Amino acid sequence: MDGQAARKSTARVTLSWLALALTASAMLIAPVAMAKGDDRPVQSIVALVNDEPITGYEVEQRVALAMLGAPEVQKKLQAKLKSSSMNEQFKAFAIKRLQANPPKSEEEQQARVRQLQGEFVESLKRQVEREYRPSARQAAIDELIEERLKLQEAKKLAIVTTDDDVNRILAGMAERNKMTIDQFGDHVAKMGSNISVMRERIRASLSWSDVIRRKFGHQITVTSREVDRMVATAEGQDDVELRIHRILLTVPANDQKRLAQRLGEAESLRARFTDCKSMETMARGIPGTRFDSLGDRRPSSLPEPTRSLLLNAHEGELLPATIGEGGVELWAVCGRKVIKASETKRETAQNELRQKEFEILSRKHLKDLRTDAHIEFR
Repeated sequence: MDGQAARKSTARVTLSWLALALTASAMLIAPVAMAKGDDRPVQSIVALVNDEPITGYEVEQRVALAMLGAPEVQKKLQAKLKSSSMNEQFKAFAIKRLQANPPKSEEEQQARVRQLQGEFVESLKRQVEREYRPSARQAAIDELIEERLKLQEAKKLAIVTTDDDVNRILAGMAERNKMTIDQFGDHVAKMGSNISVMRERIRASLSWSDVIRRKFGHQITVTSREVDRMVATAEGQDDVELRIHRILLTVPANDQKRLAQRLGEAESLRARFTDCKSMETMARGIPGTRFDSLGDRRPSSLPEPTRSLLLNAHEGELLPATIGEGGVELWAVCGRKVIKASETKRETAQNELRQKEFEILSRKHLKDLRTDAHIEFR
């Protein structure tokens, strides 16, 4: 295929542009290489915090962790890909390369276009990362300075979080990702960072929480008036808990004849219903029938239309038979408890107000420590 043919075939490149969205989505979650922000070796000392060093290696590790799925990187890359000029940019990018090495067949041309799509998105991704890296590096240095100050303060009070406590947090993170801690560590390493970075970040955060509680816990007070004001401005209605009993008449899948029989048996049971206490005895009289005392349930935990039927039922009422996943069901409302929204809101409001006070004291104390600290940048 000559240069003219290459230009002609490349005119069709824009028709494949939507495929870039798929390529980009895959690359957004791909591992990010640890590019160097400057020429200094990672073993160098970047800063001293009260004579305690922060190394270039630590900064690079924090930058790598920040790059993993960084929302800023993803948003900027997506914005570039959605730009109105992107079709023309990709076309120029592809034509130049196809002209330099023209494909010899239509099949090869299509393969080359797919390859160029990946290369084009990768070049955009590297550009976005270069733009983001300076701010990520500065944020990493600031984070490390604050962690040094937090741990130094925790050491003074002898309340540095233990390895066991850190491991419990990591184990929870690994479990949520269906991994062991070792597997989670390997996964983080493959993504370009190190689990030790997470360990120190967790240790500093837990230790700092203990510092604030130890030094200022007695100052965190929330008045009833503050709680009342917050509750009054929050939206919400009274909530309900229903005490529910159920009789299930099992039916084999796709057995319409048996289903009709079970519906008849359910109606017979309903006719004999006197109160909730009688339901267990009623169920025992029919083979393949089960009684369930489901206790107190929030309506939101129940499927529709059962939820609405139960909410509208009177206490002590047995609903008409319905067909569920396992067979024919008879539901009864055997108790109703109204939970005033203000009661749950007050507890939530009190916790939120205490957390706000905690965060205010935390920021103030950290600011004071940073003001008094001797911080030397190299």
